[in-house]
Amino acid sequence: MEIFRIVAIALITAFCVLVLRDVKSELALVVALAGGIAVVLSVVDYFSGIFSVITEIARKAGLATSVITLLFKVIAVGYVTEFSASIIDDVGLPSLADKVTLGGKLIIVASSLPVVVKLFEFIAGMLS
Repeated sequence: MEIFRIVAIALITAFCVLVLRDVKSELALVVALAGGIAVVLSVVDYFSGIFSVITEIARKAGLATSVITLLFKVIAVGYVTEFSASIIDDVGLPSLADKVTLGGKLIIVASSLPVVVKLFEFIAGMLS
């Protein structure tokens, strides 16, 4: 199972970071970053499968391509934001991590506004 490989990478990374934190804190950060990237890269194949299923469902439902593109963009912004904020928090800058998270949320809201506007226009058209 894939989860065992992910957990093994994470546990080995955590152990290495704990050992290196007292000896070479700069190297511990690099190891933590490399471990995080290794975990993300090990699940990248799942993203393509998920995206193809969502695209197929949207095609069958007759949704516009722009909606699917927006959905993928929001998902990507969410994951990149969470990953980056976690790294920044690990470095010891939780207030900066919070600001990165806030920025990601604002980008998601701003990106979603065209769909929200179309939804309200659709509802208003049905009511009138």
